[in-house]
Amino acid sequence: MVDAEAGAAERLFELVAHEGALVVGVGHPLRGDDAAGSAIAASLAPRFFGRAIDAGPVPESYLGPLLAVPARPVVFLDAVAHGARPGSWCVVPAESLAVRPADTHRASLGLLAGLLGAHGIGVWVVGIEPRQLTPGAPLSPEVERATAELVGLLTAAMTEAPLHA
Repeated sequence: MVDAEAGAAERLFELVAHEGALVVGVGHPLRGDDAAGSAIAASLAPRFFGRAIDAGPVPESYLGPLLAVPARPVVFLDAVAHGARPGSWCVVPAESLAVRPADTHRASLGLLAGLLGAHGIGVWVVGIEPRQLTPGAPLSPEVERATAELVGLLTAAMTEAPLHA
């Protein structure tokens, strides 16, 4: 298993399986490990249409669809430098983005989280520690292992998740 903060896997499973969270991948496909969140959502989207969204580098473009299903948490998947080993990941409330080290989508995720929160929607971020954000580079081996682990965990959670109207 890839390093994850204590309780991260359990919290993520709870959010998705029991609270019916929508999963939104964020990242730029041409910036190395920044593509991790997007890659995870792209893997999930064909099987879990409407419950997994690949927002690429513009998550704010998905505000309408995210507001269309109220009272469900939203979990963003993104490369976030949080001071851990590359490929490790954490699950944090989105409001903590303001106090955590920089990530590649902080401004847009912070704004989007605030707008969703104003509508009573809980917002969480799965932050995957990147090794590199080199233009044109593929995912690093550590981040590739983390994405595979998260796809497996989220697949299990979404398979168990009740469908919400």
